[in-house]
Amino acid sequence: MKQPFPAADLKDALERALGFGLASLERLDGASALNFKAVRETDSLAFAVKCTPPARRDAYLRLLRHLEETRGTKAVRRLFEKECPAEFRGYLLVCLSWCEGVRLFPDELSSEQFAAFLKEYLAFSAAMQKATMIAPPDPIAAWRAAAAGCRGFFAAPIRRLAEREMPADETAYRPERLGVIHGDFHHGNFLFVDGRLSGFFDLEEFCGGYPADDIVRYFVCAAEHLRWYEWCRRRALVARFSEAVRLLPYPAGDWRTAVNGLLARKIYMKLRDRGPGFFQTLNLLYRSRFYIALKRRV
Repeated sequence: MKQPFPAADLKDALERALGFGLASLERLDGASALNFKAVRETDSLAFAVKCTPPARRDAYLRLLRHLEETRGTKAVRRLFEKECPAEFRGYLLVCLSWCEGVRLFPDELSSEQFAAFLKEYLAFSAAMQKATMIAPPDPIAAWRAAAAGCRGFFAAPIRRLAEREMPADETAYRPERLGVIHGDFHHGNFLFVDGRLSGFFDLEEFCGGYPADDIVRYFVCAAEHLRWYEWCRRRALVARFSEAVRLLPYPAGDWRTAVNGLLARKIYMKLRDRGPGFFQTLNLLYRSRFYIALKRRV
């Protein structure tokens, strides 16, 4: 959905509700994003404005309240006591403290910085486990079956890939291992200052899964933002993934399920949107090489 509402309208509503003027209000991450950065007119205080769809509002507020009571994590918290206003065109608006910094891929961090980031994630993950889990993992087994059931000349390599690389016993989540995860853990949802994490945000997609799911998503999203010819950086990402496997206390089965789950989603979503044509098949087979390389490091 393109531009669910103009930033100018939101700015006027926020100024009326907050009782002070805003020097600026800019939409982050493209024309359809629901995240904004606001700057107070009087003292240049910067803060984030999160616009949450109605279906996620209650769960998101529960999580925020929980994290506000939990110290020792770098999750972004509410800056003002009340949501201002409570709603705007059906969206819940929450004013959050602002994270400074830049986005970095895993290969742009030193080994020491990456280890420190993983330590921060462990603290954040431990805090998340005390929140209420509201959604189970995606039906990976069904998505895998859909990918394996592809028919047609160009679909055959994809079907063989699904059958070979995603065996059923490595795509099923074990209930006793499930926890609460961020759910949208890509490089755009946390920032670094001088290689040190400044904070996690965009938390309303939290759901059930393995904590390894979050870390794998970070690596996969980083790889997919690279150009096809940046193979050296992909190799560096795979090497850095080995460090994550070594430093984080997750069993090998969790890592494999996390990688398989993301690969199953990728295949299913691409086939659903465009079908197994020649170029789409080549694209999927090319991208799958990175997933396979990750699994070999587990």
